Amino acid sequence: MRALGLYIHIPFCQSKCRYCDFYSLPHRQACKIHDYVSVICSHMEKEASLYRDCIIDSIFIGGGTPSLVEAHDFERLCDTIRRCFNVSCGVEFSLEANPDSINREKLLAYKKCGVNRLSIGMQSALDSELRCLGRIHTLEMLEKSYFLARECGFDNINLDIMYALPNQSLDAFLKTIERVIELNPEHISAYCLKIEDGTPFSKMELDLPNEDIQYDMYMTLCERLEALGYEHYEISNFAKNAHRCAHNLKYWRQMEYIGFGPASHSFFDGVRYYYDSDLELYTRDLELGAPKRLFEDSPQMSEDEMMDEYVMLALRLGDGISEREFFNRFKKDFKSEYDIEKFVKSGHMVAQNGIYRFSNKGFFVSNFILENILKSI
Repeated sequence: MRALGLYIHIPFCQSKCRYCDFYSLPHRQACKIHDYVSVICSHMEKEASLYRDCIIDSIFIGGGTPSLVEAHDFERLCDTIRRCFNVSCGVEFSLEANPDSINREKLLAYKKCGVNRLSIGMQSALDSELRCLGRIHTLEMLEKSYFLARECGFDNINLDIMYALPNQSLDAFLKTIERVIELNPEHISAYCLKIEDGTPFSKMELDLPNEDIQYDMYMTLCERLEALGYEHYEISNFAKNAHRCAHNLKYWRQMEYIGFGPASHSFFDGVRYYYDSDLELYTRDLELGAPKRLFEDSPQMSEDEMMDEYVMLALRLGDGISEREFFNRFKKDFKSEYDIEKFVKSGHMVAQNGIYRFSNKGFFVSNFILENILKSI
């Protein structure tokens, strides 16, 4: 059967972090989330027939803060997923969670419903940095929720961390790296802080680490984690013992996935579409029939655009680009189409056995390199 990823967006947060530009709404009362789960279930029920010939091999519930959903509503959501779709017995089922909203009852409900991968927002090991970011948890709360998840049987946990924070030094970031290593999660996601338009941080004067310090932070992170057996399989992601995130790999490998909820994205039958970041509009349109799909691409991508998208996504991964696979896809020679030899000579790219990939220092400046080699930018 045709493999498909499933994403569900939970657009509620206890409070908005100062750096976040994802679509989320303030969480004021439980009934809002209860009603929202009903809306998502209704949407899945209406569209289930479109995917009867597909098998769901990855599920990702993100947000927002999905761990705000109460146990009984989460069970209702998962019951609907399994009733509407063919879910693989080996499905990777990921759930994003924040330390301040995790408890034993919820964790046991997640296990009962088949969740087998938790992604917990740590961000920093320093409480002062957490306060700066607008996070409402402390390191103590993070550790308590992490160990509680272990007690409840979760053996695949990702911890999200950030670097290049306001006033952050390399020594300060090292403290976060060392604490993460001590916790020993199966997966680590490490993101460089980006100041996005419309966020509280975009309206503040911030003292951010310069590019040299950011480079030292990133290279130190890569060296420490790789030395401990973490596979650096994507620019910002590290996995131990083959615990790559299968769902996120679908995005980077141009595989198919469907999304439910406002601001969710889908790629199905060669078409990319998404729903507006507006819960009221999403709910109203569903009552009238179906939420309006907004389309990301022009009706027909050019060959250069298709090649560029493939190159851009494939180079995010440590696996890189295979000359043979590129030729099989596009009937063209990769090296003739893309001027990459200068980046191989500079050490920003590695060429080996017909595979081209970024080195760690290449990952750090990947946006610059891609701007130089892509055809349609």
